[in-house]
Amino acid sequence: MPRRTLPGRGLTTGGLAGLVSVLVVLLVMARIGRRLDEPGVWLMIGVAAAVAVLGVLAWFGFVAARVRGQVRHVARHRPGAPLVVGRPTTALTAEARSLRAGTRGLPPDCPDREHVVYAFLPDRVELWVRGDDAPRWWVTLPAPVATGTVRPGRRELTALTVRDPAARLQLVPTSHEDRAWPTAAHREAAVARTQQLLAR
Repeated sequence: MPRRTLPGRGLTTGGLAGLVSVLVVLLVMARIGRRLDEPGVWLMIGVAAAVAVLGVLAWFGFVAARVRGQVRHVARHRPGAPLVVGRPTTALTAEARSLRAGTRGLPPDCPDREHVVYAFLPDRVELWVRGDDAPRWWVTLPAPVATGTVRPGRRELTALTVRDPAARLQLVPTSHEDRAWPTAAHREAAVARTQQLLAR
């Protein structure tokens, strides 16, 4: 099986960028808060707040563009194959070590809000990690499916584990579109779609 690794480590956490923005705003507001009666102070407060909001929006946009690019990349290699976006888990890291498939791009060595893509071919389901030009590994279908839950972030998400004699793959579907910030309804639809694809 391919043993590709990611060419480098990206931004480690979006939370850090958000924290820095909030701290800057708080410091600025604390500095000017004692001089609210001076001309231009409220304008400075507005500018500081706008900078913080723009920083958060830029982060959301960056992650969304990264996921769309990842899905397009896999689609070029697997034209016509159904694709589902999911979250990486420590179970994938453990399996990657077992298969000697490389752990770059998997927890804990991956950016915050990282995603993986599952490609469903007629005879197998593949795991694609961002930056790879080939699937990291795959499981031959049909295969038994075990349902459980994981918590890769703040939310508890549904996990579907499939295995064949050679490998195991844990899927945590979040969107069967290219959404980086899916709602609960999107996640439920992605799980249902994944179960349907695994049962073909």
